[in-house]
This record gives sequence, structure tokens and C-alpha cells, in this order.
Amino acid sequence: MKTIFTIFTALLTTCFLNLSAQTIYVDASNNTGVEDGTEQHPFNTIKEGIASSTAGTTVMIKAGTYYPDETWTEYNNVLHLKPGVKLKGESQSNTMIEGIVVDTNQSNLAIGLEGLYFHEFRFSRGFTEGPFDASNIVSNCRANLLGAYCAGGIPLNDTTPGPIYGFLFENNDLGMEGEINFSMGSGDAQISAINNTCGWIKIQSGGGYHYLIDNNEVQFGIADKSGACYTTISNNMIINGGITDKSGAYGYPVEDQFIQYNTITCNENSPFLEEEFEISAMSLSCGSVTVKDNIINCTGKVSGIMASSGAPFHVINNTITVDEVLVPVEDEDEAIYAIRTMSGWGHITGNKLTGGQVGYYSSAGSDSFSGNEIKRAYYGFYSVGAEEVKYNLIEDCHSTGMILNGLRGPIHHNTIRNNAGHGIWVLRPQIDLGGGEDNCPGANVIQGNADYDLYIETQNTDTVYLSAKYNVWDHSDPTEIALYDIRDANDSTGLATIVDFMPIGYLAIQENSFGARFMVYPNPTNGKFEARMPGIGIIGARFEIFDLHGRKLFEKTIPAGNETIEIDVNHLGNGVYLCRLISKNTSATQKLIIQK
Repeated sequence: MKTIFTIFTALLTTCFLNLSAQTIYVDASNNTGVEDGTEQHPFNTIKEGIASSTAGTTVMIKAGTYYPDETWTEYNNVLHLKPGVKLKGESQSNTMIEGIVVDTNQSNLAIGLEGLYFHEFRFSRGFTEGPFDASNIVSNCRANLLGAYCAGGIPLNDTTPGPIYGFLFENNDLGMEGEINFSMGSGDAQISAINNTCGWIKIQSGGGYHYLIDNNEVQFGIADKSGACYTTISNNMIINGGITDKSGAYGYPVEDQFIQYNTITCNENSPFLEEEFEISAMSLSCGSVTVKDNIINCTGKVSGIMASSGAPFHVINNTITVDEVLVPVEDEDEAIYAIRTMSGWGHITGNKLTGGQVGYYSSAGSDSFSGNEIKRAYYGFYSVGAEEVKYNLIEDCHSTGMILNGLRGPIHHNTIRNNAGHGIWVLRPQIDLGGGEDNCPGANVIQGNADYDLYIETQNTDTVYLSAKYNVWDHSDPTEIALYDIRDANDSTGLATIVDFMPIGYLAIQENSFGARFMVYPNPTNGKFEARMPGIGIIGARFEIFDLHGRKLFEKTIPAGNETIEIDVNHLGNGVYLCRLISKNTSATQKLIIQK
């Protein structure tokens, strides 16, 4: 009896699996008059194959051209899908549906499309009975539109643990003008568009979803105008356009938007810009966003990033290149920026910004601006915000390197050099450049600028002193610094502010007998060198190495009586460094070049 029961159970299981995994065949070339959906006698229309299907069926469609004969709203030539059924063609290049494919049924059963060509796919269910049983998958297809228009949204799965299924559009070809569009009511599901080629990807749904827009080749743009969702836009290549994010927010401090590892090229004639108020490759006015490791290249009157987001707002390790500006425009709204932000709290760090009327323009509440490089902008840095500005390199700008217009700061360990205007131009002097109320360490290297290293514009009588201690100027003699490097009330009777710049920064090279006896050899070095200190054998002497941002990279105590020590710098990269020898209250600095 047990054996019979086991066999009976196996037969039931086999029958169930056959029903749930049924395959029906369709071949347009079958004109024999014998059609039953088997591989030997396939139906010759897809409509017949779908009509004979049940949930779990795969309709296998042979190569050929198929002409749907139904209608839907204003559309003719419509093929209606059945929930739970998958259509699979031989190839998107030879299995052709000359019409649109729609799903308008009320059901929580998912559908599938694979290896087909059709004009459009429109998932237009008014609502579903519950969460989907699996993802709705469209893969390896060719079309002009893939649209998910589930008006009632995808209900929350609050009873069954596990994946929250939604849509997966993967490896589809929509050409240069085609569009992927998600326009659903609010819900809770995973929505993904991966490895597609298209003109546009648009997210216009309500809140609650988890979006992944990854590794797509997009001709014009990705636009997120959804409610509050968790969205990752990553690894996409945008040929001539950009990304806009105007999505809703869950509220501080939730981080729900990530735009990362994308490559964007945008010129001023891109259709993407016609839809945007701000002419920029990345326009952000969402609740919060992290913009990380993107490469943005703009030509013409196009900015890199324009942002007015909430908090947190992080911009990390991006490379942004915009056109250089030699003649600035008066209207700042028409100017070109690598980054312009009016966003809330966050970190701007590790970015490389090239070109623009202003490389970085801020009226934001950002927490810090650190470790960035700004080159060949007209003005390198302009801020009325709240950033702590540290460890940045601003060089080779066509005018002033840094303009401070009420920035709260402080400002320290920056290198501002070789700019065609002033190094730092202060419009309002409530700022700590070293040794002020913020206990700023200074250590800014401000050298090689065509005009003053520090230029005071203000006539504000409320601020008598601006503290700028411990910095490195073009000159090392205090009299020469006051005369040639700084312009303040000592130079103009119309000004009230005097700069307190003493003591001078420790990186300044001191020409005294102590310094004259200190040398490094060989210089340049390929990885090892000697620090030679003839006649200097003082207890407690120290040898240090700094980069040009003032960051200490190496320190060693020199044994008493030693006049030569060997230093191994193979861990440091090629470049220019500063070696510092300290003994009691005296120090000396030598430049070191590493060339491996």
C-alpha cells in the first residue's frame, strides 16, 4: 500500500509540474490546418497560444512576423497578455510582433517577455489583488517603449516574508529614442532597469519603491520625479544628456538616493536640457542624495552639477569638466559651474573640478569641502555657505582662486597657487584663516598668484582683525609679506580690516645657518635618500615629510650625535614634498622630488 501511495503521489506531482510548467508552441508559417499548440502542430497566431495557456505557461514563438488583431483604448493592432504567462521568441531580430503588447488584467500573477520585437509594451493594470508572485520580466527584446503603468501601485507585502517582486527590464534595445517609463501609484517592490539601450529612463511613480537603474546605455537622460523611494542610479553611460533627480524624501537623516559610477557627456544642444530648468548635466532637487565616483564632461553653456537638495547631500570623488571661461557673465544664473549647490548639510570631498566661471559655488550648509582639486576655472571657489574648507588644491585659475563672501569656515591646509588673480579674495572678513576664534591651524600654502595672495575687499568696520596665522606666503620675511602678499588696511585708508599673519607657517624655508647645513641627497630620489645635517647633533631633533597640502606623511626622531640618516620613501608616490628638520625652536625646510 505504501508503494502504491508513493507512486500515486509522484504521478500527482508530475502532473502538477507539467500543468504549471506547460509549454505551448506558435509558428506563423504553419499553414497545414492542424493546430493544437504542440511542437509538431503549433498554433499560427500568438493570440491562440495565449488563449490556450494557463498560469505558468511559456508560449514558445518561432521566428516570423505576427500581426495582432485586437484593440485597446486608442490603439489598434494590440496583443493582450494573460497573467502568469510568458512569451518567448527566438530572437528580437527575427520574432516580430507588429503592434503593441499590453497587460490590462486584474491579477497579482506576473508576466514575461523574452527574445521578441514589438512596438510598445504597456503594463496597464488598474490595480492588483496583492503583491506579485514573481517579477514581471522583459528581457532581450526590441521596442520603442517599455512602460509600467500600474495605477493602483504594487501593494505592500505585509504577510509573506521574502522578496518584494516588481519589474525587471533587462538587456533590451529601445534604440536612440526609445523610453523606459515607470509611472505607478505608490507601493513597495523592487524595480530594476539593467543593461538596456535606450533614449530615456523616466521614473514618475509614487513613493515606497526600491529602484535600481544600472549599467544602461542612455542616449539622452535619466529622470527621477518619483515620490520618496530608495533609488540607485549606477554604472550608466549617458551619451548626450544627464540625470535629473526631483524625487521626494523620507526626511533627514535618511539617505535614499545614490547616483554613482556613471559616465555623462552633455552638450548645450542636448534634448535633455530642453526639459530642465537648470542647464546642467546633473540637476538635483531631491530630498537627499549621494553623488559618488561619476565622470561628467560638458561642452557649451552647460554646468556639471546644480543642486538644491535637502540633507544629507554628499558629493564624493567625482571628475567634472566643463568649458573654461575667460570672460565672465554678470548674471550668475547664466554662468557655468562645475558644481553649484544650495543644498543642505553634507560633505563635498575628493572631487576634481575643471573649468567654469566658478569651479565650486556654494550658498549651502555643507559641513566640509575637503580634498578637492579645482583647476582652470575663472574663479576657483566662491562661498557664502558654512563649509570647513581644508586640504584642497586650487590652481591655474584664470582669475582669483578663492572668494570668501561670508563663509563661516574655517580654512586650513589648502594650497592656492599659480592663479591669474588673487589667491584669496575676502569680501566679508568674518573668517578664520589661522589662529582665530575657530582655533584654525592655518597651514595654507598661498603662493605664485599673479596679484595679492590675500586681498581684503571689505570696508566693514565691525571687523578690525582678520586672523591668518601659520600660513605660507610668497615671501618669508614679514615686512615683505605685508608689503607684497597681503592687501588690507595697512595698504588702503578706505579699509578697516588688518590681517594678523604672524607667526608665519612652518613650511616657509628659513635661510639661516641652521637651514644652510640641512640637505637631502640624492634629490630627486627614486625611493631612498639621506638627510644630511653636518654639525647638527642636538638631542631631540626631528625629521618630518609633508605633502604640499601640509599633511604630515612621515616623522622620525634623530638620535643624538647623528649627522646623517637614511630615509625610505618607497611608500610615497611621485611628486614634490617638503622635508622639515626641527631642533628646539629652530627649523629648516627643503624641497624633495620623488621620481621612481
